[in-house]
Amino acid sequence: MTERQKIAHLLRRLGLGAGELEMRQYEPLGVAGTLNRLLDFEKVDEGFPVSPWEYCFEEGSNEVYLDPFRTLGHWCLRLLLTKRPLQEKLTLFWHDHFSVSASKIEFGPMMLKHIDTLRRHAGGKFEDLVQAVAKDPAMIRFLDTDASIKGAPNENFARELMELYTLGIGHYTERDIQEAARAFTGWGIRYLVFEPGGEKIQQTARDSMKSGKPMVAFCKTPDLHDDGEKTVLGQKGRFDGEDVVRLLCSRPETARHLSRKLWEWFAYPNPENAVVEALAATFTKSSGDIRAVVRTLAERPEFWSEKCYRTMPKSPVDFTVGITRQFGVNDFLMTMRGKVEDPMKPIAKPVRDISGFLGILMSQQGMLLLYPPDVGGWEWGEKWITSQTMTMRIRLGEQFMGVGQADKGLANLIATRVKQNRNPQSSAEVVEGLLEIFDGELDGAKKAELARACEKAGGVPALDKPETASEMLGAVLRLLFATPEFQMG
Repeated sequence: MTERQKIAHLLRRLGLGAGELEMRQYEPLGVAGTLNRLLDFEKVDEGFPVSPWEYCFEEGSNEVYLDPFRTLGHWCLRLLLTKRPLQEKLTLFWHDHFSVSASKIEFGPMMLKHIDTLRRHAGGKFEDLVQAVAKDPAMIRFLDTDASIKGAPNENFARELMELYTLGIGHYTERDIQEAARAFTGWGIRYLVFEPGGEKIQQTARDSMKSGKPMVAFCKTPDLHDDGEKTVLGQKGRFDGEDVVRLLCSRPETARHLSRKLWEWFAYPNPENAVVEALAATFTKSSGDIRAVVRTLAERPEFWSEKCYRTMPKSPVDFTVGITRQFGVNDFLMTMRGKVEDPMKPIAKPVRDISGFLGILMSQQGMLLLYPPDVGGWEWGEKWITSQTMTMRIRLGEQFMGVGQADKGLANLIATRVKQNRNPQSSAEVVEGLLEIFDGELDGAKKAELARACEKAGGVPALDKPETASEMLGAVLRLLFATPEFQMG
């Protein structure tokens, strides 16, 4: 791999795409500098000033709307605009790992708090993350911890905590689950927004938005907690839930389980034992520091091998958000949003529409954020590539280019970029410009096929008018987005 290819590889795997605009920012940093900037994301201005509450109001209405789709729109906009791509990539990883669905939660602020919890701890200590998730109201509601009381413990959370979140299958017994479940009895939720009464929900919600107080919160009820002695994984004590989390997060099985899962997320499936053990050693030595594990992962020779380079099927987020970020519409969207004096006013309709459109496009490819299919999350890898999802992906270029309605597409923006970057004199050079913008890498025969499509639809002169640019670029991108190579990141 060349230096440029290595930087692009990092941006695809640890970020949200490696198009021309991303490469322009990171290439001057070199490979090591790019990795450092991605990992040290707290040092980077996020570039995302939009309050989630801007999505909870509608023009012409005084109502506060608190359904989960408000949170979904806000997260889609953040994925599009953030300058901390690894933080959002890790947030998505944890969203899949701790698979809480709004299909059961239904209350948007609970899902917002859940995603914020994942983001806040995304690159920190694993135990801190699990402790926070265990007390997260959305998780408590999703796995029925709020129904777990002394004498009648609910085992749902304890089971998933061991099977999915920490140890992995085969490293615990049913008795361990039963004993651990007793430790979480008495953990529940206060629905602060509802406590003043149904007739005051609107005002209470507004007050919470203004003050920053939570609408829902974790609580413990000592009288409902089983404080007796418990035995978990051979350890005895009067454990509460925090003790159980601490015990599970310190186990070598957890280090290996998380290391394997992180590698499969960022690199490729079925990692070699040496890879898992190296990552697990970092996990253990750093007391579960996720950022340290990701650094070890990115510095392994296997991460830079042919087995890893452009071999991972793109998820709907990788495919759709990656392409959308390559258009570079950040300044346009923030201009459309305007200066916001009151974050409890509706966000500008064009901004809402674009983020909503992004969510719809991902949903059409099988991933509706905030709505994982079950407690195990989504199925990744080749499962993303089906005849139905390919149909949606192939159409995406035409949709963005506004084929048939050029005034509503982004063809003029892309045409201008191709001309500025390449000053193309041939259809082949137009194709090279598009491959640079959209991070495409094709062999000579496929480039020639795209060039023929470009020439047939008007060639270089078509770039000069929105109507002809829309048709020509739509035709070329349709072919590009259909190639097997473009499905891999």
